[in-house]
Amino acid sequence: MIKLLEVLKMMKTAVIYATKTKHSKKLAEAIGLFLNIKVQNITENPALHDVDLLFIVGGIYGGASMPALLTYIKTIEAPVPKYAALVTSCASGSQRQITVRNILEEKGIKVLDEFVCKGRILFVSATHPNAKDLQEATDFAQKIVAGV
Repeated sequence: MIKLLEVLKMMKTAVIYATKTKHSKKLAEAIGLFLNIKVQNITENPALHDVDLLFIVGGIYGGASMPALLTYIKTIEAPVPKYAALVTSCASGSQRQITVRNILEEKGIKVLDEFVCKGRILFVSATHPNAKDLQEATDFAQKIVAGV
């Protein structure tokens, strides 16, 4: 835990999210609480000045990342942030934000890893994200921060 605190003091970290169902907001808030930082919805057009590490939380809708998230990601100016980590929820529990990753990497932003958890669609997986998902998201954030 001491190493984690040292890393957080040395690097500026931000958490942003895009959501239609508030599932991504729950995941983002769990990570923000763990990192002791305020999370921001992309609809607020968060400024990412001096950010070293950016957690991007979003869902998969109809097989793709939310269009508003893709639009926002395209506005990010490298070299800020230096690194990104993706947190994704989707009904299958296995789809990844490939387009988000590609946009970031084209800008020279290194994507460190991606955490994917089961989301819900209508009545399928109605209990997700659950407490276990939120804990796994914070464990992922801890692993990312400790590894940077």
